[in-house]
Amino acid sequence: MMTERHIKGLGMLLVFVISFNGLRAANMDIPFSRNATGIKPYSIKIIKYLCVGTPYQRSSINYCKTIVRRNKPTILNVSVVVPEVLNYIWVKVKVFYKFSTYQPFLIDAEQEGCEYIRNRPLIPLADYIYEIVQQSVPDLSTPCPHGNRTYNIVWWLEERHTPRSIPAGDYRLDVQFVAQDKVLMFAAETYFSVRRAGVIASMLEW
Repeated sequence: MMTERHIKGLGMLLVFVISFNGLRAANMDIPFSRNATGIKPYSIKIIKYLCVGTPYQRSSINYCKTIVRRNKPTILNVSVVVPEVLNYIWVKVKVFYKFSTYQPFLIDAEQEGCEYIRNRPLIPLADYIYEIVQQSVPDLSTPCPHGNRTYNIVWWLEERHTPRSIPAGDYRLDVQFVAQDKVLMFAAETYFSVRRAGVIASMLEW
């Protein structure tokens, strides 16, 4: 028997699938035009950023800070030392939605970054993520080799990079960079909440 909770969950899943499919289609031509006006039916609030999986075996973190700014996006300020040269970097991006606990929620992408940047195969989700990286963290979007340096990164999640519509609730975005021998080089978690705008929309929050 389908309960009210199941119906709400199904509705939330349907909304996200529709919005994500729209994101994939738009990504083929004008991936960022959807939110160019700044008018969205929701707002995003970053709760915190965490660097996780430390201490790393072959890299190190000088600092990893969440910087909260009034009326501006919350910033991740991180410095990562990667002393070795890398010609293979496995990148993982995964989104979780908080039900009673955080559960995987639709976006689960993995790609070998060096080959992808070198050959640029047509992979809509990877293309979307890569174009975000190009705009927000250009040091990470250059061709390999990578490493043999310190990466000083200032990053924040921008609403213009998100789909037109997202179900309200609490989310976690996980990003990992893994070497060819499966050694974790860096990992971060971004915790954020989505709230619908307006009286009618707020009634649809799950």
